[in-house]
Amino acid sequence: MKQAAGFTLIEVMIAITVMAVLSVISWRALDSVSRSEEHLRAVDAETADALRVLQQFQRDIEMRADDALMNGAVRPADKPQRLLPPSLASERFPDGGFAIEITRTVGSQEQQWQRVRWWTHGGRLLRASGVPGAYYPLPSPDPGQALQLATDVQQFDVRAWQPGAGWMLLPSQGEALPATGIELQLDIGGGRVPRHYRRVLGL
Repeated sequence: MKQAAGFTLIEVMIAITVMAVLSVISWRALDSVSRSEEHLRAVDAETADALRVLQQFQRDIEMRADDALMNGAVRPADKPQRLLPPSLASERFPDGGFAIEITRTVGSQEQQWQRVRWWTHGGRLLRASGVPGAYYPLPSPDPGQALQLATDVQQFDVRAWQPGAGWMLLPSQGEALPATGIELQLDIGGGRVPRHYRRVLGL
């Protein structure tokens, strides 16, 4: 009687080893795909946040109060040869932080004004609005009512374009020609290389 042929122990061990190697390769491939998908989702969410920030900042700048009204009805006349228009005021802190305040018109008749402040704190980009008013001084924005616009913010800065001199850091020192544009710079991301976003707006 003929005995059926079978696998030797060595052949079985080789087959198990090959299957184990293939399983590890497949698992790593699936893990890599999963990590890539999570990364892309995070980047998409971050980019959407950055675009909302840029759009809101652009809207605030476009709605800034008229310079003539600022000098007459909202605040005293500013010094001549100021880099930024009277509706914009900037501040830089000892730790390198930056804030900019925009006085913008509100209401359909544009007869009221509102102070809006942008600044960073603890890696968060914040925006706070003051109560609208028709007379100077306008109520200050309440930091306790600030809205969080973005997280993992590595840099938030604004520069002004001075004709003949190029981009200048804010706030400016001394007399200057009136700026014709401003540039918002925003770096977001907790990785080694944060993503950079930029928007240039005319004044």
